[in-house]
Amino acid sequence: MKKILLFGLTLMFAAISFAQDLPTNAEPGKCYVRCTTPDVWKNETVTVQTAAAYKVLKAQGPQYSTENFTVETKAASSRLEVIPAQYETQNVTFVSQEASSRLELVPGRTVASTQEIVVQPASTRLEVIPAQYENKNIEVVVQPASTRVEIIPAQYETRNVTVVSKPASSRLEVIPAEWSTETVSYVKGTNAGSLQVVPAEFRNDSQTIITKNASARWVMGDKAPDCESADPNACRVWCYRNVPEQSVNVPVRELVKNASIITVPCNGGNGNGDCTETGTYTKRVLVKPATTRTITIPEVTKVMKTTVMVKPATTRSITIPAITKTIKTTVLVKPATTRSITIPAVTKTIKITTITPATTREVVIPATTRTYKKTVMVKPATTRAIAIPGETRTLKRRVIAKAAATTETTVPGQTQTVTKEVLVSKGGLTSWKEVDCKLTVNSPLPINWNLGSSTLTRNAKNIIDSRLMPILGGGVNIALASHTDARGSDSSNQALSERRAQAVVNYLINVKGINPSRLTANGYGETRLTNRCSNGVSCTEAEHRANRRTTFRVVSSN
Repeated sequence: MKKILLFGLTLMFAAISFAQDLPTNAEPGKCYVRCTTPDVWKNETVTVQTAAAYKVLKAQGPQYSTENFTVETKAASSRLEVIPAQYETQNVTFVSQEASSRLELVPGRTVASTQEIVVQPASTRLEVIPAQYENKNIEVVVQPASTRVEIIPAQYETRNVTVVSKPASSRLEVIPAEWSTETVSYVKGTNAGSLQVVPAEFRNDSQTIITKNASARWVMGDKAPDCESADPNACRVWCYRNVPEQSVNVPVRELVKNASIITVPCNGGNGNGDCTETGTYTKRVLVKPATTRTITIPEVTKVMKTTVMVKPATTRSITIPAITKTIKTTVLVKPATTRSITIPAVTKTIKITTITPATTREVVIPATTRTYKKTVMVKPATTRAIAIPGETRTLKRRVIAKAAATTETTVPGQTQTVTKEVLVSKGGLTSWKEVDCKLTVNSPLPINWNLGSSTLTRNAKNIIDSRLMPILGGGVNIALASHTDARGSDSSNQALSERRAQAVVNYLINVKGINPSRLTANGYGETRLTNRCSNGVSCTEAEHRANRRTTFRVVSSN
């Protein structure tokens, strides 16, 4: 009895509270929806490492191969080859008689000329006392004294002259190289150590991931059975109930110790702890290289005769006396003393010979030459080194083709993706919200579903974006209903209508991010036809299309 009384008081209190919570200043003819703001959650993806990354090591032993290698058994050297001197025969001009000069006589010249000689000089005669004269002999030089030049010839003598017909030179003599023998050690084979793999160590564990934190939400209880109000929201109790956290247990494999390598030392081939084997071979070694020595070749001479001027040509002068001629002339002894009468002089023309003395002129006598052949060294003797290649021998040895190694493969860690819901904002009871009264009843959502299909087309998505998203943006809840036509079985039509209603809800949740608590979806199949086109009735395609519809309406929060 007490429980019934308590329940009645609770219902009464809830009804009074709800009645007092009606919209204030409501206007007639308008509709209001009581909105409960839901908790806003968002999905976060958490990646959990279920198995740690580790290394897998695979040991590979050393690989050997036999290779041929060449050793030098005799060092490369060279031998000297003498290149003889090069000679050529040249014509040499030898002066057999030196250049000189001789004197050539240039004869004197005799020039004949006339000269007028006063035979009787001008005088005067006296008329009273005649002048007195006497005859005298006068000696006239017809040819003056001169000299003539006499040439004394040059004096020559023949002498012997030594000329070099082949100059001194030298030749090269090769001194051979000196060799010795020695024993050389070489690596005959090589051993290598090996590797041993120590595998990685693991332990199994688990990790708990909270996918959704604990929260609380408002829940409206059932309407009291004795409630007399026609309002569906009347006589209800709102309860703030706890929502426990949700978690998932993920098994985890942890890496305790990664894989490692242990090196095993090699076993020496000679038993001395060394990893190599040795061998020997004989090699010829150059002690002293080949050299050369120079041998002198004396010059070759030749005696030739030559004429040498001992005393040059000279001249001596021989005097030629003057030639005179005696002629008679009258000479005034005493002039007249009285009246002088001028008596002109009496002249006589005689011939006079003028002699230019003889001279000499020097005539050059060119030197007399002789040509003889002379051997001349054009290029002295040299040596050229001719390379003598070393002698080799091919030996075999064992070598490490590939050292012991490990192949390291990293096994990546394994992860598991867990979707976790995170509370963004806490919801609760809000005030009444005015809505269009048309939205409180089922309004058509003009999606043209293809026959038998529940897939949203691009056009259907555009209709949802333009019709439902503005309404949902106001914080209200929406109930979706989907219907089919009568064609097909009742069960298949029922399932198809549910899939179509759920396709709209999934698009709003997954693409547009609407909280699922704000949406409800119901499929009614062919139970609510809008026309006469039930089973067995023949109808047009347009009439059937009218029954394939999806509707929505605004509802109050639960």
